[in-house]
Amino acid sequence: MATYEDSNDDWWESVPCHFIWDLEKEVTVHFQTVKTNLDSKLETRKVVDWADSACDLLLFRGYLEVSDFVGVQRNSWKAEQFFQEADREAVKTTDELERNAYVTIATADRLWALKKETTERDEVKANERASLLKVLENSWKKYQNNGEKREKIDAYIGTVAAFAMSRLGVLKYKEAERRYRYAMKVLGQSVKSSWCQSLGMLIGRQSKHTAGPSLQNSEIGQEVRFYKKALKIDPYNDSARCDLALALGRIPNHVQEAEWHIQQVDKEYCEIFVKKARFFRGQGEYEKCIKVLSEGKELESLTANFYHQFALVYKDLSKIAYQEGDYQKKREYSEKEEHYLDECLKMDPMNFGALSDKAFSYSMGGQFPAADDLYLHIMREFKSSPFDLLTTQYRYARFIVHRNHQRMNETSAEAFEDMITTACSILSTMGSLGDDTANNKYVQDSKKRLEQYYQTNGEGQKLQELRNRTSPVGF
Repeated sequence: MATYEDSNDDWWESVPCHFIWDLEKEVTVHFQTVKTNLDSKLETRKVVDWADSACDLLLFRGYLEVSDFVGVQRNSWKAEQFFQEADREAVKTTDELERNAYVTIATADRLWALKKETTERDEVKANERASLLKVLENSWKKYQNNGEKREKIDAYIGTVAAFAMSRLGVLKYKEAERRYRYAMKVLGQSVKSSWCQSLGMLIGRQSKHTAGPSLQNSEIGQEVRFYKKALKIDPYNDSARCDLALALGRIPNHVQEAEWHIQQVDKEYCEIFVKKARFFRGQGEYEKCIKVLSEGKELESLTANFYHQFALVYKDLSKIAYQEGDYQKKREYSEKEEHYLDECLKMDPMNFGALSDKAFSYSMGGQFPAADDLYLHIMREFKSSPFDLLTTQYRYARFIVHRNHQRMNETSAEAFEDMITTACSILSTMGSLGDDTANNKYVQDSKKRLEQYYQTNGEGQKLQELRNRTSPVGF
């Protein structure tokens, strides 16, 4: 019987699947964040019947378990469970070409996972490999000589790649968008609501990286168009309807239309409650926001992001109470914020937003050693996520200034310099600082503080070095 090493037939290694799409390269988000968000989305399948197949999610989730992302502890058994579930999901697909695409990717993914796992002669693995190769050959080569069907299969495969890329940060967005657009062009009436929704989200995320409000408004218009297309295909896609409302809420004179869409949402699962709360919070309607989240607390299955959204509401209310001089209310709101941050971190100890807010809370509460430890922890853990790192470095530098009675010193200067280094690296590789409004503000403030500090202390050489570093990247 042929064993793993005896076979030189490696044709399958060029079949498109997660392992050959270079997904680990140029990733700008933390692996654990990607994994947690996917698991949260999978939870919704327990309470909501999805109109579209979940194969793209299941295949990506399985791949993550045996991928080369930073922080992965490989679990081939768990990966296989996701791949098998994707296989079962593919069988339910009524379109033969779509089913062929999913089976092809699932089988190729499993072969790669098997190759990574198998390092010595193993008859069981050899039999499994032979069986998978037969399945893959049947699916991949079935329509090899039928150009029209082959093109459609490639388009379906492209949407699976696009799903993964859309979760991996800004450097992957353009390619994900291209693949979704190609699928829509090729597949016509077979286009899915979830693809249109994903494309709208991609355009929305990329608009944050576009300089100039006129361009951003134009892209918001495109974002809205694809959400509306998603709803035309599936009027019951409440997740897309919430995304549409959120986008419309950012456009002047469209808030009333946005509110109408929010009122039409009637499904009750965690993702919907979070999105509705985000909408009301964005409009400053905190009573409605708390009402929505309070109703959501009755659900059996909640996510870390749900609790973080609750914390953000009370964070905003705490700021408002402080500005109004109502310090009793501020304390009450701050305590509630702390409670929900803790609840969030119990569920997801690596939730970046909650960790960052917790560190800030420590700082404002005078718990300086705890704040220092937590900021350093976040920077270590999120080193591979450049935008999260940049935000944390800025907040850490500001914390050091706060701890030093609002005065710059050598330690805070070093912290601001670290942040400038990260910003220069991001700009040189990506050409943008992501959410330009916030991140450009951080960079300009950091540079201004450093210039004043070096001028005051007569450190002309460091001042010139700072300007030499920052001028080539435009700030």
